[in-house]
Amino acid sequence: MPLLKVEGVTAGYGDTEILKDVHLHIEEGEVVSIIGPNGAGKSTVMKTIFGLLRPREGSIRFRETDLAGRSPYHIVRQGLCYVPQVANVFTTLTVEENLEMGGYLLPESALPERKERIYSFFPKLRERRRQRAGLMSGGERQMVAIGSALMLDPELLMLDEPSAGLSPKLVDEIFENIQRINQAGLAILMVEQNAKKSLEMAHRGYVLAGGQNRVDGTGAELLADPEVARLYLGGGG
Repeated sequence: MPLLKVEGVTAGYGDTEILKDVHLHIEEGEVVSIIGPNGAGKSTVMKTIFGLLRPREGSIRFRETDLAGRSPYHIVRQGLCYVPQVANVFTTLTVEENLEMGGYLLPESALPERKERIYSFFPKLRERRRQRAGLMSGGERQMVAIGSALMLDPELLMLDEPSAGLSPKLVDEIFENIQRINQAGLAILMVEQNAKKSLEMAHRGYVLAGGQNRVDGTGAELLADPEVARLYLGGGG
């Protein structure tokens, strides 16, 4: 059984239908990337899985649990964490305080060990642990956001555009961090504007367009597909 299975999901905002019969699945330990043009519904998939939008049709199963219609609070407790593209840190709090907020379900006695684990993934955050997140660079804030999500030791981490707005050097750093987290055994579902780079590290990928599945396959298969390259990779990701 897949770790996460999305079947026939239709969802949207008000009277506007964004997703139409979307399906995808993630196995334990996989990196799965969702790519596609702007307005394809990529972020809407993430929000629907995480309970920020209620699906109008279809099912979302995490192991044996049906998540469709559940609140984000319940979904976090099942072992999923979500890092949105924007407003993903508490800017007036320090790095350490952000991590502690991310671990809000943990007993206080467990916080030091969890924070040490996050600092092992992101050594730069240890150096900046007393700094307010709002004074950090975009790449550093993204590390704080991902670190906060990891505090609850999820089985699946969902990342919405983790490299958005970052310099090429910081993009490389963020992707190296994501790969290191995955190598520690965590499954990752990622929506990413840098399609080429995300597919290079993904075990599998899905192409969405117009709110529907268009193509899916391994990361290597999608990179090698001339039509995918022409329409979605833009020659340089």
